[in-house]
Amino acid sequence: SDVPTSEKKVKDINDSESSRKTGWQDSADWDIGDVIPFKIEGTLPKNYTEYEKYTLKFHDKAENGLTFNKDSVKVFVDDKEITDTSKYRVVTADFEDGCTFEVIFDDMTSITEADNGSVVRVEYTSTLNENAVLGERGNKNTMHMEFSNNPNDEQGGKFGKTPDDTVIVFTYKVDVNKVDEQGNKLTGAEFTLEKKIAGTPETWKKIEKVSGTDGDLFEFKGIDDGEYRLKETQAPQNYDKIPSEIYFKVVASHVILADNPTLESLNGNILTGDVGTMTFTANKESGTLSTKVVNKPGSSLPETGGMGTTILYVAGAVMILAAGAFLVMQKKAEDK
Repeated sequence: SDVPTSEKKVKDINDSESSRKTGWQDSADWDIGDVIPFKIEGTLPKNYTEYEKYTLKFHDKAENGLTFNKDSVKVFVDDKEITDTSKYRVVTADFEDGCTFEVIFDDMTSITEADNGSVVRVEYTSTLNENAVLGERGNKNTMHMEFSNNPNDEQGGKFGKTPDDTVIVFTYKVDVNKVDEQGNKLTGAEFTLEKKIAGTPETWKKIEKVSGTDGDLFEFKGIDDGEYRLKETQAPQNYDKIPSEIYFKVVASHVILADNPTLESLNGNILTGDVGTMTFTANKESGTLSTKVVNKPGSSLPETGGMGTTILYVAGAVMILAAGAFLVMQKKAEDK
């Protein structure tokens, strides 16, 4: 008469601001390559002790952008870790329902810690990989729980099933377009993008870049919210590099507690550096922040009225004064 419930959650972190992860929630954003904490959880029925045998199965299905780490699995009953791995099985193959893995308790009654209404929790990690989907589509991870529902059957009874519960992991990318002052594409530049990692002292993690097919576009794929710095390490031929690093923030907002978590907004905010008119254009659907970095020709002459002409005027005046002084001194010498 008592129906068990189940849920799935994920943790998040803005590692530019803190080294501590959030509590359990329904959405998160991470960098590609990051190891992400997940949990799946189910409650036992209030009449659990009436069962001669009780079977419990967690079914978990992750999309291709998430790689399950089997060795990370930990099991808890009412917050007490079950270290005897003979009490459960972690299965990763031969699923008819397309699951990524299952955690199976063939008979929960062998776990003495379990009681009426106990909470069974499985914690594990998955790695966000190169197949991750960018933007608001995200990378979904869904679970449901299968359980015995007939205490009068000594074989564990018929099975019931809880509704699917889904969490989602978002990730984004930055596109840097190299142009001249007229907006024309330039090739031959090189950029380095680094992410600030909070700590004492703080550190900077290099983000791998992918050069565009035309050489003018640089993609930094699979990043999450946080603070970044962009540096031009090589300018196109006959052009000057931007004179300083550019610091900016990736700011994303997603619903963290909901039956259907979504990405609400995505923005890039310039902080400091030689930014000029540099801005980010955000595309929430594709998860892309695009910007243009302008290079100026290295052989440009000083503009009229600028510091270059001032230096020429001063140098000319000095030369005229020196010539006048020389003539006066020569005249005096001749008079003597």
